[in-house]
Amino acid sequence: MTRVWLTAAVLFLFTLEGTVVQVISPTTWGLSWLAVPRFALVAIVLIAMLLGRREGLYYGLVFGFLQDVLFGDVIGIYMVTMAMAAYFSGLIVLLFQRGFGMIFVTSLLVLFGHEWLLYSLFRLFTAAPEDVRWIVIQQILPTVGLNAVVAIVAYVPFRNMCRKIEAKREVPSME
Repeated sequence: MTRVWLTAAVLFLFTLEGTVVQVISPTTWGLSWLAVPRFALVAIVLIAMLLGRREGLYYGLVFGFLQDVLFGDVIGIYMVTMAMAAYFSGLIVLLFQRGFGMIFVTSLLVLFGHEWLLYSLFRLFTAAPEDVRWIVIQQILPTVGLNAVVAIVAYVPFRNMCRKIEAKREVPSME
């Protein structure tokens, strides 16, 4: 049952990033920078670090595909980038302890890498702005900042749900 709640939480964050958050977007208030909410990606990265890279990969593929179908211009870009971000964040966790500091720093690096990879792929396949400095300052860094706040807020609930799932995995069956 906890896995259902975990998936529902990621789906809720996915819905939130596409609806309610658009009202509080910096561009709505006349600011020149753009902070793109990637709440589902933050949740998927946390899942990958807390439950394992394979679990994160599956969530990344599914929610990346949803992102492509609902919001994307090119099918497959978000699916690939979200799956890669989740898988690599799960790999990084294998090298270090799973403390809050390590998970937070890894989340920041993975979010930055995801945004950079998205920019690179869009530049490769479609028309994207050519000024890299502008993209980093006006879009990537504000996006990473916004999603870092979400990572801090979402860490404890996702950690608790993932611990419950891990505890159920470790219980031997009575066969």
